[in-house]
Amino acid sequence: MSQQITMDQMWEQEYKAGRTKLSRRSFAKLAGITAAGFAALKAQGINLAQANSLDLENGYADGFEDQDEAFWDSCEKYYASCSPECQHHNLCAYVKDGKVLRVGIGLNNESAPCLRGFARIDWLNSDERLTKPLVRDGEKGEGKFKEIGWDEALDLLANKLQEAIDEGGNQSIVFDGHAGNFHSLPGQAASAFIARMGGTMSLTGTLCCAGMNGGFTPIWGQRFNDTRNTIAESDYVLIWGNNPFVAMGGYWERFEACKANGGKLTVIDPVKSESAELSDEWVAIRPSTDGAMALGMLKVIIEEGLQNTEFLLAHTTAPVLIDAEGAKVLLDPEDELSYAVIDSATGELARHDAEGVTALLSAAGTQFEQDYTTVYDLIVAQTQPWTPEAVEAECGVPAETVVRLAREYAAAGKAMIIMNMGGFMRVYYGSDAVANIANLSLFCGQLGARGNGVYDAGGITNICAAKPIFQNPKPLEGLPTVPRVQFAHHVLADDPNPVKVFVSYRESPMTQWPNSGRLKEALKKIPFVCVMDQFMTSTALYADLILPGAAVFETEDLLWSSRSHLIQLSEKAIEAPGEAKDDLWVFGQLAQKMGLGDDMLITNEEAIRRATDSTDYPYDLLKEEKSIDAMPPEFVPYEGGIFKTKSQKAELYQPNWLALDHPGVPTYIKGPEAPGGASGLDTKYPLQAVQRKLMTEVHSTFANLPTMIAAGSGVAHCLINVADADARGIADGDAVKVFNDRGEHSAVAVVTTGIMPGVVGLDNGVWEQHGGSSSYVTNDASGFIAGEHCCNETLVEVALA
Repeated sequence: MSQQITMDQMWEQEYKAGRTKLSRRSFAKLAGITAAGFAALKAQGINLAQANSLDLENGYADGFEDQDEAFWDSCEKYYASCSPECQHHNLCAYVKDGKVLRVGIGLNNESAPCLRGFARIDWLNSDERLTKPLVRDGEKGEGKFKEIGWDEALDLLANKLQEAIDEGGNQSIVFDGHAGNFHSLPGQAASAFIARMGGTMSLTGTLCCAGMNGGFTPIWGQRFNDTRNTIAESDYVLIWGNNPFVAMGGYWERFEACKANGGKLTVIDPVKSESAELSDEWVAIRPSTDGAMALGMLKVIIEEGLQNTEFLLAHTTAPVLIDAEGAKVLLDPEDELSYAVIDSATGELARHDAEGVTALLSAAGTQFEQDYTTVYDLIVAQTQPWTPEAVEAECGVPAETVVRLAREYAAAGKAMIIMNMGGFMRVYYGSDAVANIANLSLFCGQLGARGNGVYDAGGITNICAAKPIFQNPKPLEGLPTVPRVQFAHHVLADDPNPVKVFVSYRESPMTQWPNSGRLKEALKKIPFVCVMDQFMTSTALYADLILPGAAVFETEDLLWSSRSHLIQLSEKAIEAPGEAKDDLWVFGQLAQKMGLGDDMLITNEEAIRRATDSTDYPYDLLKEEKSIDAMPPEFVPYEGGIFKTKSQKAELYQPNWLALDHPGVPTYIKGPEAPGGASGLDTKYPLQAVQRKLMTEVHSTFANLPTMIAAGSGVAHCLINVADADARGIADGDAVKVFNDRGEHSAVAVVTTGIMPGVVGLDNGVWEQHGGSSSYVTNDASGFIAGEHCCNETLVEVALA
């Protein structure tokens, strides 16, 4: 795609065609600073020029776009964090006569907020907000409800919960809230209520990054240690399986600075994403094969002597001995950290952390090779099948590219892997893919200093933590857990028991959980479903009771999270519409109704003071500063090769994996629903579907707002390669159906060379009211190691609608 067209030329094209009403100046801001950024988005079906109420600095209420600065100076100003699962920028609300007229840039941001944050102007002024409790007045899914008062609504919910406990026990209830709101009070209020009730059946496995929990946390000791402050200092950045231009848009300028400083950006992804359009190289890879790609690169690094042996010996368990039973050899059975290694000087066993000992990486050729192997030997064995040619056959990446990328990464002075929320981890063996990719960093010593490392989402909670708001009792013992991605299966099968009440808050399962058709059946089967939300979401359509919630700027809250470096006081600027209430109020009232005590009946200020007043960032300071960047500028994760494990080394061997009939080191296994996989579905459904994030929404949050719909989020797109489209008689812009045995998804075809042949890219998060989510076709298997969400291991067919 050409990047030579100027912003003025781009604006003129869009303005003359009637596709934008923005001024030339606002258009230049909105289009992502550069014509290349705008064109990259437009190629993916998102036309920001249609977002007529926004520029890249503000969102305006209708009729207030042209007010002068004197008018805005006369407004009251309030500050709050944008709280979904994103970058949590601080925003400023301009208020007059109890109405927010403008949402702009707040204080102390790490980077510039994005148009999703500014679109809160639509949110706050929407006439589609829920304003009163609603009870179902028709069939589930019809969207027919009638208004009731809060007393009646809370009595109804309290009675249903108590009936469920009396008839089926606490295990017949499920509460689930996820990533829709990272503010502190809603999650802690829900947890406190559930604990006081005695606990419930719980759902395990995250939708986004269970693979990180399975394949990174036990090896490195901790997640969320981000490297974003030093991206610009890197010489070589591998953007693997994600799209930071969209998902980390506020930080994209740091990637641009990396390039400007002479660094190279390489994107490994089945889709030529916006990030790939703006990087130096796009390496197309077949979905779910990333683990094989990483093993192939590691094989090159090892065989060409490019590994950092000094780092492996000093900071990892690579030289640790493993016996024939798969156990780490200990020199002291009473000390779990007394790992044995072979001393290179004496050829005898020694403790791995003994002073003056330099270990051998391999047991080969020593007196111990018949009885023991080393962790290093086990990892090397996993690389052996993955020659460059084998990687090409499996992954679709040319053999010479595999070799070149391995050499470039290992030879770079400072190399970084950006794997934050990578799509490769949302497959059946996602934990293996994560661990194999992260091992590239460990084997090359590319971590622990500025400009290198492995980027995962990170925030201030790695440095300091807020205090608990409530002291909670322990839940009942023996309550069951089921994988979140298979919740519908368990409900429909009454496994391990019938679910009588489901309460959903801070999420919308109907747009995000896999196999939406089956989930719809489950929601219809559950006798009582309660949804707490601010809009009539796709999930709310299937509720028996809907409780209207207060939004950002309508309630006071705290942002102290694993996603942002900022600690923020979210101020209340206006009253919530109608009778909408925040979660702290709802759960406190519900606890009182059920006789669980009055200790949750506290004000928002008191809750925030409990969380902050015994920290370095007390309420009064936050009230004054609004937003504080608390991350030390010198922070470097795993600095000096010190890990967060008990041994302070990277624990490359995981003995608990053996119980799963899996090696103790990461491997590559073809996924069941991959081409050639055990499911055999590829003979019927030959295309691999992957999910993609959009600039206009966070999951499904914001996707209903008029500004976002105008920019493209109201229409689902299906990216399809030219060859695949031609074979099916599909032209660009055609209405198509994407289908498999799970269901069908309607979309508009985007015919392009910017996606691998045999792969289609589906928009994530389309609301039921706009045609339904791509989750109607996604794989609802629960991954092998950590209950991974397998949405990117999904086989489909595409045809004209």
